[in-house]
Amino acid sequence: MADDIVISGGGSIAVATSELFDDAQRLGELRALLSDCHRQLVSIDRLVGVSQLNTLVSSSTALAAERAMDDAAAALARAGPSAERLHVALIASADAYGVGERVAERLAQEVAARFGTMLGMFLPVIALEMLPMALGIGAGVALGISSLPAEKRSALFRALPDWLQSNSVILTDPKVVQLVRLTVMSADDFGGGLLHLPPGLVHSLGDEGLGVVGLATSSSVVVGIASMRGSLVESAVSVTQSGPPISVLRAENYSDRAARVPQGTAQVRIDRYSQVGGPDRFEVYIGGTRDFSLKPGVEPWDMTSNMNAVAGREAGSYRAVTAAMAGAGITPSSPVMFTGYSQGGLIAAELAASGDFDTRGLFTLGAPAAQVEVPTSIPWVALEHTDDIVPAVGGSWASADPVLVRRQLFDGSPVSTEEMLPAHQLAGYRETAALVDASHETRVVSALAAFDSFSDGTTSVDSTLYHGVRDLRTPAGSTSADSARRSGG
Repeated sequence: MADDIVISGGGSIAVATSELFDDAQRLGELRALLSDCHRQLVSIDRLVGVSQLNTLVSSSTALAAERAMDDAAAALARAGPSAERLHVALIASADAYGVGERVAERLAQEVAARFGTMLGMFLPVIALEMLPMALGIGAGVALGISSLPAEKRSALFRALPDWLQSNSVILTDPKVVQLVRLTVMSADDFGGGLLHLPPGLVHSLGDEGLGVVGLATSSSVVVGIASMRGSLVESAVSVTQSGPPISVLRAENYSDRAARVPQGTAQVRIDRYSQVGGPDRFEVYIGGTRDFSLKPGVEPWDMTSNMNAVAGREAGSYRAVTAAMAGAGITPSSPVMFTGYSQGGLIAAELAASGDFDTRGLFTLGAPAAQVEVPTSIPWVALEHTDDIVPAVGGSWASADPVLVRRQLFDGSPVSTEEMLPAHQLAGYRETAALVDASHETRVVSALAAFDSFSDGTTSVDSTLYHGVRDLRTPAGSTSADSARRSGG
């Protein structure tokens, strides 16, 4: 597994590995040190000349010492600007790479959007031409499956997840991940083409233009169609406290926060920071998806919440977190920080963007949250594996500008087949968080300083877990304000 992390965003166009930024910083520090040494040596040379040295040593030795000091001063005078030029060159290379990457991403998205529009326009014709062959193949496959005994049909369907898991290398290919990202971003263009809207209009309204329609629009259509068949239907949720609060230490770094994301039965953890003479502060940790079924069950951290959240609607997991926060005593004026993994990261970003809370920081891991417009005033660090397909289904980073830390988890090492999505596992993101802690890059250091200052003056910390369940008998409430949460309104 690779230890290289690539850092971008956070209000800067520079994109490079943490190692390059560390080298640039060291060169800047070296330039200052060389300049200081040069000043000190020149001052000493002025105070201690040949005449003073002659009183201590022979004249030849004094002259040799004077020449050595002059040579050293000249070398320092040359070395300082050289270090500065190297420092500037490294930063310039990071800036140039960042510009190039943005242009390449924009061009790829433009091409994908145009292709999506054309595919949507001509798909009916293509489908009509291929219909006889498709029906023949489909009928043959369906007949073959239906002719199997019931137990063998069940075994076949049960074997599909195992097959995907054993072939996890396909879903862990960075090229496939990027293809998925471009595909979801061009879904609205495909829909416009399918409706035979003018390509120019589709382009103007889409992500590449005014952004009137986009990933949220496409997801809303999917949710609407699925809900008519009883899938992806939101319901009421209830939340209970999982055991009494326990005393813990405050979170000190990115690794601490990644380690506190709940993975068991409880989906939410809330740490209360008590302070003398000030209001309680809270860090909210939100876990990832627990149920991957399209038909909702009792688990709110499911695909129903995933799809509704991506569509900009109020997901069951979102309502479960706000209920847990209310139970913990968090009010709109309470200072709060959010940390979330996977679906939990998407919910954390939407909570930060909602404006309903006094959000002081946001940390997400493997979250499909690229389209959530979190205010730039909120420090946000987002970890993403380039071979993790889950963040890609959230689209491209066009609506927000967090400090984005990327890493290819399986770079030059065998892809694990123990899980279907090995690059998405929380254990891998915890390793990446430790690498970020070791980085001296300015943006991640500044964000961590903002995170850590959140708990200044803390006298005690207590932690409580919460568990949410769906009430399938009760439909969800109104979602008229849901779209405002995504856009920060």
